[in-house]
Amino acid sequence: MKEVSVFLRLAAFVLLAFPVLAQRPCATDALFRNKKGSEYFPGGRIFESKLKEISTQQNKAITTDNDSIYYIPVVVHVLHYGEAIGIGRNISQERIQSQIDILNQDYGKTPNSPGYNTFPAGADTRIRFCLATVDPNGNPTNGVVRVQTTQDAFDLFSQNTILKGYSNWDPEKYLNIWVCRLLGNFIGYAQYPMISPQWADSLPMVPNVEDVQPDGVVIEYRVFGNVPNGQGAPFGVYNKGRTASHEVGHYLGLLHIWGDGGSCADNKTDFCSDTPPQATYTSGCPSTVESCTPGVPALVENYMDYSNDTCMNVFTLEQKKRMRIVLRNCVRRKSVASTTQGCEISTGNPPKPPVLVKKLYLEFVSGKDYLNVKSEDIKLSEINLYNYLGRKIESIQISSNYATYPYQLNLAGLSRGTYFIKAKDTEGIYRIASFCH
Repeated sequence: MKEVSVFLRLAAFVLLAFPVLAQRPCATDALFRNKKGSEYFPGGRIFESKLKEISTQQNKAITTDNDSIYYIPVVVHVLHYGEAIGIGRNISQERIQSQIDILNQDYGKTPNSPGYNTFPAGADTRIRFCLATVDPNGNPTNGVVRVQTTQDAFDLFSQNTILKGYSNWDPEKYLNIWVCRLLGNFIGYAQYPMISPQWADSLPMVPNVEDVQPDGVVIEYRVFGNVPNGQGAPFGVYNKGRTASHEVGHYLGLLHIWGDGGSCADNKTDFCSDTPPQATYTSGCPSTVESCTPGVPALVENYMDYSNDTCMNVFTLEQKKRMRIVLRNCVRRKSVASTTQGCEISTGNPPKPPVLVKKLYLEFVSGKDYLNVKSEDIKLSEINLYNYLGRKIESIQISSNYATYPYQLNLAGLSRGTYFIKAKDTEGIYRIASFCH
């Protein structure tokens, strides 16, 4: 993330120049614009060229595919500050389920719901979401991981990997959604899909292309789900769960409907022919806004605009087509979705209780060659070391007669960077900490 951080801070300055409620503060574009590998993400020349090529090649598949449903298992990582469940950041299971319901209503154009519309090009995307029922180890789960952190809020520009390092599941199999308090005015951001290297044909893949790993979506807790009255301030106009619908759209390859331009003269596009071109984002919920095409109103009801939550209810047919091409072809998207519903608990066992997390203490010894790992009050049974991408580097199983306490890790051979320790104690409680090497 080092190469990106300077740009991100500049982008933050531009976005934060607006009042808090002047726009829906989505940071996805800021995270990807002008990046080293930006050509390989939505909006980039290589990505859009290959998407167009695949659209032509798979035209028959797109026609026959329209009636199949893609199911996406979701894991929600709730990063709280010690509150009881249902208080503050530690949002209730009911709130979490309401967000899954909202996603399904919005992506399904469900009749008699806020996600229904009569727009001629309005689409049921045939994409559905469910809380995961099986965890990465094959055990039953309720699809929610609750983690007590030592931070009141997270700066998405400098702490993205720290935030996601507290808890993440395999992005090849799950849509990770992190819910926490974000610093500043941003209320959400997502990982764009990325094309495979082989898509580039004669154009070589940019070495070490950075993305926002671990893969998934981050949402400010005060706009997640159906937020009770009075609990969404200062983001009260975004209290109906549409921030997640917007950010998941980015996760599935959609761009902002105005193409992130500043005027009609910029001639920006979202690469969807049935969304009228518009000069910039929409604020509030205006009855009519002129698009860049004379006599044609802007589609302020589109989920990829910045309109108020109560104003949004449209994905178009072209947006549907684009998302489904991404689900069939993009790295980590084609593996996370299946065409059969796999969200039931196959074992018949009840869901596991939420994961509990306590503090973990780290201490460098002999310079930075070794790291002592110690829990608050009990011995550990397992220590896992992850890099900043969330990839496991080492796993240590500790025998019951292990004599040395605290436990010592040899850091020889580790490159410089941020690392995470996730340890489990003998009572099955997880403890997490990070360090810079």
